[in-house]
Amino acid sequence: MWNLIKIRYRRWKKLLKLTHLDYQKIKTNENNIFLIIVLLTNSSCSAQNNIDFYYQDKTKATETDSTAYKSYLENIPKEFLKKDDEVLLSFNNAAFIGDVITINGKSYNFQNYTCGYTQIRVLKRDEKIKITSKKKEEMNFKLKKGIDYIIINGGFDNKWSVTFSEYFPAMECL
Repeated sequence: MWNLIKIRYRRWKKLLKLTHLDYQKIKTNENNIFLIIVLLTNSSCSAQNNIDFYYQDKTKATETDSTAYKSYLENIPKEFLKKDDEVLLSFNNAAFIGDVITINGKSYNFQNYTCGYTQIRVLKRDEKIKITSKKKEEMNFKLKKGIDYIIINGGFDNKWSVTFSEYFPAMECL
């Protein structure tokens, strides 16, 4: 019994002789392992690998965005303006030419190419958005608090590109 305690004491003594640099290496490796586990878990749990998500917060808004919002308020009839209980989805027309998009059960045709974006309002109380397309895979995502505008583009390789925005973004004609 006493010999066993001596052996364990020697092992602990060797371990305690680690330098600060060795400790930092061990700590870094632990952090890297944790990061790898998080990434693997995120990848395996996410069925939405066909979507690239982006986020724009209010601090990134520019003067151009403010001008675009003023133009939106002045040029769109009042009955079509986004209300406080709605999220405004902006679909890039060029990405969905000849496609039929279904949003939470309601279909929209993108038969004719027009420059710019098609804007569709969705109630915030729905909390989730389900979008299907004939050209692309199905997409589901939850609405986030503080988000009033969502830009939806078609990415490469049959992917979706979704940008959550806290402010009315200026969008160029494509």
